[in-house]
Amino acid sequence: MVFGKFVTEEKDMELVREICRRVFVEELGLDQTGTMTDAFCLNALVYAGDQPAGMGRIMFDGERFTIAEVAVLPEYRGDSYGDFITRLLIDKAMMSNAQEIHLDARQGTEGFFAKIGFQNDGAAYEGCGGLWQPMVLKTDQIHKCCNCGH
Repeated sequence: MVFGKFVTEEKDMELVREICRRVFVEELGLDQTGTMTDAFCLNALVYAGDQPAGMGRIMFDGERFTIAEVAVLPEYRGDSYGDFITRLLIDKAMMSNAQEIHLDARQGTEGFFAKIGFQNDGAAYEGCGGLWQPMVLKTDQIHKCCNCGH
């Protein structure tokens, strides 16, 4: 069974940080210093059965919603966990009446987010050990169908 939940308890936050470390630091070699702190983000975990498979974060700074991170452990990729966690974060923002949701997609992941409905929003830039493309989702243009891009 696949399920997702928003987390605040320290034991769950340790799982979020562990997934971030494994994916962003160990696998991708990204510098995670200076990333958004747990206190400013709403964190979510997605589970495959009783095992954590991925995580995501969204924040609201008083002006705009931003998906800060989405990560799926390598052994769970290709089974729509990334799509699930991203849509969970989008749903949370939409429940707060978000009209737009922003993110910076790491080079090579833009197509994944475009399938959901995100569009490029300005020029790509270098930072934190990678090339990033700002993207925006206008919530009235979200693609409702998982995996097909329609």
